[in-house]
Amino acid sequence: MPLPLADLLITGGSVLLGDPRDGRFARADVLVRDGLIAAIGPDLEAPGADRVDAAGAFVLPGFVDTHHHLWEASLRGLTADWSALDFFWGVRAHHAGAHEARDVHAGTYAGAVAALDAGITTVLDVAHAVNTPEHAREGLRAVREAGVRALFCYGLTTTPGAEAFTAEQRLADLRALHANEFTSQHATTRVRLGLAVNDIGSVPWTQTRTEFHLARELGLPSTVHSRSLWGELSAPEITWLHRDGLLAADQVHAHANAATDEELALLAEAGAAVSSTPETELMLGLGYPALTRAAQLGIPTGLGTDIQAGSPADPFAWMRAALQAVRGRRHQRVLETEGSAGLGAPTPSVRDVLHHATLGGARALGLGEVTGSLEVGKAADVLVLRTDGVHQRPVVDPVATVVLHSRASDVDTVLVAGEVVKRAGLLLGDRADRATDLADTTWARLTPRINARGGLLPPRPEGVLKHMAAAGAANAPEWARD
Repeated sequence: MPLPLADLLITGGSVLLGDPRDGRFARADVLVRDGLIAAIGPDLEAPGADRVDAAGAFVLPGFVDTHHHLWEASLRGLTADWSALDFFWGVRAHHAGAHEARDVHAGTYAGAVAALDAGITTVLDVAHAVNTPEHAREGLRAVREAGVRALFCYGLTTTPGAEAFTAEQRLADLRALHANEFTSQHATTRVRLGLAVNDIGSVPWTQTRTEFHLARELGLPSTVHSRSLWGELSAPEITWLHRDGLLAADQVHAHANAATDEELALLAEAGAAVSSTPETELMLGLGYPALTRAAQLGIPTGLGTDIQAGSPADPFAWMRAALQAVRGRRHQRVLETEGSAGLGAPTPSVRDVLHHATLGGARALGLGEVTGSLEVGKAADVLVLRTDGVHQRPVVDPVATVVLHSRASDVDTVLVAGEVVKRAGLLLGDRADRATDLADTTWARLTPRINARGGLLPPRPEGVLKHMAAAGAANAPEWARD
């Protein structure tokens, strides 16, 4: 049994109260007891409590990352100049299979620690490099060791080169993991189990049905990449799921850039959530973020990193990318039809994107009553953000300072469930050194294997796209085939 946490008092900060979208800051103290926020108010008394001096700083809820393949931190920088098709061919078809279980542990740990360092306290980990049962357990061990709050979504994807671990064996292993380690999980459990469904169209529809039904049977939240491809590789995936009765409220649909308004309305009707990862979506060519379109329909919508192979675990970068991408697209449409005189109030606002990076993301993961905002009784997932940087002064609008003028390096202190994991700008324990050593050692191991598989980006044979399109058509629901 872990030892009980000592009381902790965060004093003198400018505390963001309630839903971050409201932008309500007040000078107050925050008392943390037994991993929860016990009180918020001025001049609180807590004899014997450990103290964090937040004078001159913001006290914020920890950021929530709603879509992140943590294991890919082992490949940082690899996909910087790649397209989505390069990513599928290079990482999914080749490099995932080069990862041993210890490599998945190393990448997941390094990725989770980087997230904590930037103020991300909750992450949905799409663990889709489960090449063996050991790979799953090593990924799970890594998120637990890092100390982040996590929804560990066991990936059902069959990795090329690891076909010996069959789809049936993977389903059985997920059942075993659930039965052995997660039967008593509840919303406040720091690491919870979820299920990452195969990409729609990548496996026969009967298997897709089986995976969604298994999530329902075990009571597990699930996540799936939805409507992120265009043209000949695109398919009405959300419509298919709706017609087969597979949509549900405990699902997170990643990306949805190509989704029609009608498809998004189906997600809203089902109560499902959407995760936008604007940096990756723009870099790889998935399309403009669906963030605001989804949110305007009442869909719980969050932000995320996606892959550290291409983007950093940086919530400030997510918020700015989402803000500018969605605004820019909307502005351009107005400029081309009405000219500059037609411009109105820009959307989304800075308050909107801060909400999506915190409470909106928590609600998307079914954790809105647990984390995502600073309220008495919620988990003490808290960060202290310094505001004394030359790049931050003066503070005219506190929310604008957080979203537009702050950096991950301004994160001073981070708590997860009341445990201090970063203080005075430094990660506690051996997290930083260990994450760095694991990442470097793993890359040294991976390099010769990747080179033996064709290099960083193996040549893509002619006809691959036609094969993918044909496979997607063959894997459509029976009633949707020509």
